[in-house]
Amino acid sequence: MLILPAEHPLDWKKPPVVTLLLILLNVLIYFGYQGGDQAREAQAIQTYLDGGLLNRERTLFLESFSERRELDAEQRRYVDAMRRSDLARLVLYDLQFESRLHHNPDYLADSAWQAARAQAEAARDRISSMRFGFIPARFSVEGLFGAMFLHGDFGHLAGNMLFLFIFGFALEIALGRWLYLGLYLLSGVASHLLWWIMDPVWVCGVGASGAISGLMGMYLGVYGLRRINFFYWLGPLFGYFRAPALWILPVWLGKELYGLLLADDNVNYYAHLGGLGAGFLTVWLPRLGGKLRVDEAYLHKEDPDAPFKRELESLDRAIGNFALDQAASRGRQLLERHPGRLELLERLYPLAHSRQDKALLGDVLRQLFTLPQQAASLPLLQRLAEDSRAAGQPLLQHPAVQLHLLRHLLQAEQHALALAAWRRLSRAAQQPAELPALTLRLGKLLGRQQDMGGLAELGQFLSQRYPEAEQTVQLGLLRRHLAR
Repeated sequence: MLILPAEHPLDWKKPPVVTLLLILLNVLIYFGYQGGDQAREAQAIQTYLDGGLLNRERTLFLESFSERRELDAEQRRYVDAMRRSDLARLVLYDLQFESRLHHNPDYLADSAWQAARAQAEAARDRISSMRFGFIPARFSVEGLFGAMFLHGDFGHLAGNMLFLFIFGFALEIALGRWLYLGLYLLSGVASHLLWWIMDPVWVCGVGASGAISGLMGMYLGVYGLRRINFFYWLGPLFGYFRAPALWILPVWLGKELYGLLLADDNVNYYAHLGGLGAGFLTVWLPRLGGKLRVDEAYLHKEDPDAPFKRELESLDRAIGNFALDQAASRGRQLLERHPGRLELLERLYPLAHSRQDKALLGDVLRQLFTLPQQAASLPLLQRLAEDSRAAGQPLLQHPAVQLHLLRHLLQAEQHALALAAWRRLSRAAQQPAELPALTLRLGKLLGRQQDMGGLAELGQFLSQRYPEAEQTVQLGLLRRHLAR
C-alpha cells in the first residue's frame, strides 16, 4: 500500500535548496565514506582471526547464539560449519554476545584475550554502521544524529532519497528553509529516541527513514483538515483521490503499527512511528496555537504575481479609457514598486513615447537597458530602434541612448538595426570611447551576413577617425579575408 500527497508540482522558481543539499550529502556519504566499509570489514575480520579469538570464543558464541535464536541441532551444526571468515563476521557484529563476553569471568581474568578483543573491536568500530549507526542498547550522541545519514545499501538510499524529495520540496517552501531543516533533524532524533525507549536492543540501525517519516507527519500537520490531492497504489489499483490531510494520519500510523506487530522483516517501525509522530506534533500543535507561520499563499496555490497582475490590469483600464495623465502617474509608481518587469515596460514605453513624457520615458529606458539580455525584450528594442529613426526624437537619438541600444542590438545580432544605431553614434559630436570596439563587433556581425557595403562604411570610418587603433587593423584584416 502506498499513499502519497500530490498537491503541488515542483516549482523551480523556488528550488528546494536544503532538500537537494540533504540528498547530495546522503549520496556523498554513501559513495564516499560508506564505500570503504568493505575494506574496513575485511580488516576487522582479519584482525579478529589473527588474534586467535575465534578459537577462544567459538564455543561460547555458539551457545549464546543458539540460545537466543532458539536453534535446533541441525541449525547449530550449520552455523558451526560456516567458513571461519563468515563465522568471525557473525561474531563481530553480535553486540549482545560481546556485552555478555565482557562480563565473563574467564575473559576478565585474561588480559591477553582482552587486548586482542579490544584490537578487533576497534577495527570493527571503524565500519560506518558501527561507528555512526544508532544502537539502542549502547546509546551514543554520534549514533543519534549520524545514523540518519547512513544507509544499508543502494536500494535503501534510493528509496529514502525519493521520499525525501517528494515531501521535502513542498515543506521547505511552506515552512522556510531553516525551520524545515531543524524539524527534519529533530524528527530523525525523535525516531531514534522512541526506539531506544521502547526496544533497547543490541541492533545497529541506519537510514533517513525516521526523519523522512517526520516529513510525512509535518505535511499532514501543515495542511490539517484542508482537502488535498493524494496518489494511491494498492496492488493493481492506482489513481488519485482528494481528502482532508489529517484523515491520512490514522492510515499511515496503522500501517506502521501493523508492521510493528505482525511483520517479519528488518524495517525499523519504531523509528517510523517516532518520526511520524514527532513531525506531526511539532507542526500541528504550533499551528493550532497560531505560533507557527507558514507560506499560506503557497499552500493555497496563490499566484505570487497576482498583486502585480492586478495593478497591470488597472493600468490597462486607465490607458483603454484614455486617462493618460492618470496612467502616466500610476506607471511611474509601478516602475518603483516593480522594477525590471518587461510586461510593464512594454505598456509604458508607447505611452511615454506618444506623450513625449521625458520623465516617464527616461525611467522606462533606464530599466529596459538594465534588463538581462533575453529574447522577450527584443520586440521592445526593435520598436525603440525604429522610433529612433524618426525626426524630432531628441531623447531617443541622444548618444547615450543610442550607445545602450547598440550594445543590446549587437548582443541580439540585429545587424540592420545595429548599423542604423551605429550611424547615429558615428555622427555624434562626442563619440564614446568604446565606439571602435563596438564598430569591430558590428563589423564581425556584418561579415557573417556578407554585407560588404556595410563593412566598407565601417572601415572608412575607423581609418579616418581611429587610424592607429587595433580595431582598425583587425577590421581591415577581416575585410581582406572576406574579399578572397
